[in-house]
Amino acid sequence: MAYRIFLSLSVLLMGVSSASAELAKTDFGTWSVSCDENTYCIAVTSGESSNGEAFRLKIERGAKPASQVYVTFDPTTELQVGLPARIEIESLEEDNYGYFGKVDKVYKGNEMTFGGASDRDLIEKLRMGEDAAVQIEFGGSTGTLTYWVSMNGITHSLLKMDEVQGRIGRLDAIVARGGLSSDKATGIAAAPSTASQPVARDNAAAATDTASSSDAASAAPANDLPPPVMPSQDQTAGLSGPVGQVYSLSEVPDSVQMTGYRVLDCALEETVPAFGAQYYAEGDVETWVVPCTMADANVPFYMMVHIPFNPSLDELKEFETPPDFNQPNHALVNNLFFDPDSGQVTGTTYYSPNYDCGAFERHEMEAESGNFTLMEYQEKSNCDGVTGPPEGWPLSWTIDEMGG
Repeated sequence: MAYRIFLSLSVLLMGVSSASAELAKTDFGTWSVSCDENTYCIAVTSGESSNGEAFRLKIERGAKPASQVYVTFDPTTELQVGLPARIEIESLEEDNYGYFGKVDKVYKGNEMTFGGASDRDLIEKLRMGEDAAVQIEFGGSTGTLTYWVSMNGITHSLLKMDEVQGRIGRLDAIVARGGLSSDKATGIAAAPSTASQPVARDNAAAATDTASSSDAASAAPANDLPPPVMPSQDQTAGLSGPVGQVYSLSEVPDSVQMTGYRVLDCALEETVPAFGAQYYAEGDVETWVVPCTMADANVPFYMMVHIPFNPSLDELKEFETPPDFNQPNHALVNNLFFDPDSGQVTGTTYYSPNYDCGAFERHEMEAESGNFTLMEYQEKSNCDGVTGPPEGWPLSWTIDEMGG
């Protein structure tokens, strides 16, 4: 398997002292998550290194809008400033990734932290990975120690963190990202804290909570930015019919769920709590847009027309590809967006986590049949770092110029 390396400017460090008392924890696989009375949350896993010593790896975050996300490493062997450190992440779906840096500072509790400002690239690679290894080059008789980390349960732990901090559906969520701004109330109440005692934190950690959301956003790397919002997605004027979004799988109609499971092999128990399922009601008909499987930049959605009084009439929608592709219609559309007033469906497949290249498709509903016709297909293959709405990418195919 190829090995891809991402260099960071440095390994930033901060310290969080131990809790004054043990917090109530929620366990997910090999990870657990706990939050204090101020909803400062910590997801943690532990294990043993290549020499048998214990360690902890933590992902922690304050409750302020757009607050930073820290990946904190706590080994037993004493850390020293200047030691080379790295995280290597193994993935079955794509190439492995490595993050390299040096220890700039060691805080109370013998802790160091990878990343700094909401480093979504690192978090996403950890979340989508199978396993990871933290390596510290201690030198001398100790040599290089390797600390193996299981990712089993990390996504659910970070999703719980989003829930407790009331971020579901916002741009600053770690897992359940949506289009709402980081300082906007979601209408989804933050879950009760799982803490039994408040966490006692040092001044450095407390200071990170008070950093402004604008400072955190400006410090974020390019691939930590949300996808560009396109003109076709502007719904500030409102929609003509009822619209809603649910994050509980039980609120998705059974027939819509079964289609996702049986026909498309979806993982709805993960995706619906993470991204939410949307529905649009018009008379006795509901149109559902449901995320199928987990992904970082390209989340595949399916669309289904649901008839509540007669689910046997439900219909899974399919979408065309350009004729010269010689490919069948597809039910899954990456980053699907539906505008019920215009009857348009758009989808974007990004070729880079920086959202600077990819393919954009636009479909229109036929009034009589309710089926969708591909109207245009745009593509930008050069990932040049220049971002902008995919609707501005070069035109590759259009029904007006090239026919159906």
